[in-house]
Amino acid sequence: MKCGRFRDLMMASLDGELTLEDRRQLEEHLEHCPGCRQELEQMKELTDLVGRIELPRPSEEDMMKYWPSVYAKVERGAGWGLLIIGVVIWVGYGVYLFVTDPSVGALVKLLIALPIVGVLMLLISVIRERCIVGRTERYKEVER
Repeated sequence: MKCGRFRDLMMASLDGELTLEDRRQLEEHLEHCPGCRQELEQMKELTDLVGRIELPRPSEEDMMKYWPSVYAKVERGAGWGLLIIGVVIWVGYGVYLFVTDPSVGALVKLLIALPIVGVLMLLISVIRERCIVGRTERYKEVER
């Protein structure tokens, strides 16, 4: 008997996520398959056992160690954000002065602008790809 689909239905049954039709099919399968019946009973026992586990509450000392790291992360994020904004404004102002300077020839401006535009295009490409991957990353909730 092909039991693969019914193993998924057994898990969904334990989570209370079965439709009436799926429940009917699972019950019919369990009537004829002693292996799946036994496996479902084991799953129920395991689910009950896991449900009874009580996690210890962190102590005040542990909480006092935790919050400074949260504040440090927030401060670092704000610091990096302000630094990036400042650098962008600073570089933008420098570019404005360079472009509007009449003493520099058009060819020199072009030769300096080409590599800068290339680096900016690469940077934008990496940021765009990172954003797309971030949305579709399956393991983004996993802590390292």
